[in-house]
Amino acid sequence: MVKASLEVPRMKRVIPVLLIVMMIIPYAGAVPILDASTKFLLEGREYMETTQQLSLSLIALTSSYPAVENLTIGDIDYFVDALLARQNPDGGWGYYEDSVSNVVDTSYAVIALKKALSLYEGNKRSLVFKAVERGIGFLVDSYNGNGWGYVPETLTEFYPTAMAVWALGENGYSKSNPRIQSAIEYLEGAEHYGLREGEALALKLLAYHAVGYTPSGLVEKAWGLVNSPNITVKERAFLTYALLVYEGLTFETAKLLTTLEELKEKNESFVYWANKPGGLVQREVFVTSALATWTFAKVSGGLEAGLKTPFEASCSELEKVQNEDGGWPYIPGFSSTDRATYYALKALKKCYFMDESIGKGLEWVKGRIDKNMEIALSKGELYPPYVYNLLTLLEFNLVNESEKAEHIAFIKSLKKGDGKWGDFLGLQPYDTALAIKALLALGVSPQDEDIVKAKEWLLSFPTEGWGTVITTKYYTRFFPSEVSTTIEVLEALEPLVTKQDVEKHLNWLLNQRIEDGGWPNIKESYIVGVLMYQGQPSVELTIRATEVLYAFGIDYRQETLQWLLPKKRNNLWGSSIIDSALATLYFSTFEELPKPVNLYEVIRALPDGNFKILYTFGRDKVALSVKDSLDMLFGTNMTAEEFKEIGDGNYIVLADLAEFDLSKYNPYIELKVDEENVYLNGKDYKRDSTMIIAPGKTGTGYLLFVLYPRGLDSAVKVFFTSNIVKYLNGVACVVTYEDKNQNGIVELEELEAEFVR
Repeated sequence: MVKASLEVPRMKRVIPVLLIVMMIIPYAGAVPILDASTKFLLEGREYMETTQQLSLSLIALTSSYPAVENLTIGDIDYFVDALLARQNPDGGWGYYEDSVSNVVDTSYAVIALKKALSLYEGNKRSLVFKAVERGIGFLVDSYNGNGWGYVPETLTEFYPTAMAVWALGENGYSKSNPRIQSAIEYLEGAEHYGLREGEALALKLLAYHAVGYTPSGLVEKAWGLVNSPNITVKERAFLTYALLVYEGLTFETAKLLTTLEELKEKNESFVYWANKPGGLVQREVFVTSALATWTFAKVSGGLEAGLKTPFEASCSELEKVQNEDGGWPYIPGFSSTDRATYYALKALKKCYFMDESIGKGLEWVKGRIDKNMEIALSKGELYPPYVYNLLTLLEFNLVNESEKAEHIAFIKSLKKGDGKWGDFLGLQPYDTALAIKALLALGVSPQDEDIVKAKEWLLSFPTEGWGTVITTKYYTRFFPSEVSTTIEVLEALEPLVTKQDVEKHLNWLLNQRIEDGGWPNIKESYIVGVLMYQGQPSVELTIRATEVLYAFGIDYRQETLQWLLPKKRNNLWGSSIIDSALATLYFSTFEELPKPVNLYEVIRALPDGNFKILYTFGRDKVALSVKDSLDMLFGTNMTAEEFKEIGDGNYIVLADLAEFDLSKYNPYIELKVDEENVYLNGKDYKRDSTMIIAPGKTGTGYLLFVLYPRGLDSAVKVFFTSNIVKYLNGVACVVTYEDKNQNGIVELEELEAEFVR
């Protein structure tokens, strides 16, 4: 068995005395942790001797740029140049400079240089790129048939195999690659000799993530281990980073960050991390500090990325929920549907015009249309999935003139009568509207006989609005009008009629708008005067109703925008892909959208923002406690006074859950309160055990609302005493308290929180 330790000289290398002196000078600054930790890596760079130290430091610094104001490309150059200089002729790297190439150190160097590549252009980029390519070549050549040993032509071992999988994954290799497949099979059953359990588990998680392999039970195992008192600081830093990769910034991962921050050691101008020595555990100052810095850098980058506009955010999220087959489901996780795919592609066209996800989606549609035509033919009626396939291809100009003629003839062949289409129940306004849309999109003239007759038939309806119709030889029955069918018909008729032609239908549609500003499919239903059903508004119907009304000169666009902004759910808008796609299209029509403000943006302003704490009646003691905690955390000297008004400047406002209308200060938040529950953006929480922390903005400053019932005074104090405040993120943070040990004393472990995205 070949060990990496074979390359360590017999005389143990020690950290120079000068560096030790630097490390023990008392800490006296209030420098942000990322600034202070990157400074340590820069100050210590000349004392770094191993490839691992240089590589992990480069990863940490690259990840911190440009979040750290004083970190320059020149600083990063030192580490890049050092790694380039020590690359061996065979493309690999050794433990030290001029030592034999091995898989572990080559992997570290390849990962580090790959991450630094994006910072360069021109000749320097070419040099780094070639070094990475040569390193990949060394790794590929070192593969032994089922994994990697420490050096070429040696037996497979855990550490080099995990590192090689990680490095290759960072460079585009996936779980489907034969080498990666066999390596994963090996790793699943291999022992991690020479590595502590936490380090091995973190490596495994990152390697699997890099190649797109979903591990079974490893994340849960990592959570169990990271909360163990028996792990080293290095293990804790590595596991915290891995869990952030898998789960993002949540309240639980924020707790891990606060623990990691508490473990830092301090100097006059920088901070660092090191293991507590004992037994076989060494300090490993540089490696541990680099891992911790990388972890905090990931949080910083993730927090800043949360400030996308609704349009930008919805574009990227739509891409993420595309199915493997190229289509989009109605609800994420389910099979692709033709209608959802139509709206998703139409929205993404506004985002990117054309990219890989659009091309993949169009291929899926092309593979569907013939089959759906056959279904339409067998049913003898217009089949909606076929229509949406056709509209999709027409949207992207993928139907030639001869094909258009075939589709026109096909659609007309499915008529149930002149200018009328329907289903087994009879002639239907919905089907007829779809036919009009398709024919017009195919270039058929509005004066076409079938289109004219279809228009006349739809306008002849005695009802206000349109719904399902049952037609027999003996009678015609009109079911109650529905918003969805009415919108479909109005959208089809809009190019063909005047506002006066459809006045009664427009008025009916307007009357279906409910008090909160949205449109349900059916507003309400009565039987013998008793209210039996009250509809809930949907994003799709609200946007489409707004747009079709606007086309006829009735403008509710701003009201609908305000209604829509707080409807984000699990990174999508509304409850379906169609909802989110239509929201994306809707956002694209506004030249300027309200800029989102998230918690991190406000928290970041606390140190220099001259915030004033305002509190409503009975909250003076809590306000003073919050003031003291924030002053200590951010080095501020805030003032606290009873609330009179929100004026110019920045404020932290402590109040009851029902005392403020947050939508006035943040259009992305919808807060409702009743006697038992509080509802934030549609999700309900128990009122008596819930605290809501929400950001806001006025024309002159930031606001941080801390809303809670008086019974949670102690919970508010405990929460603000913790470092977790520094990692608040999202549209809002919902904190709930449960006295789990029944001792009446609030402890941080009894608080649970959710970052609302």
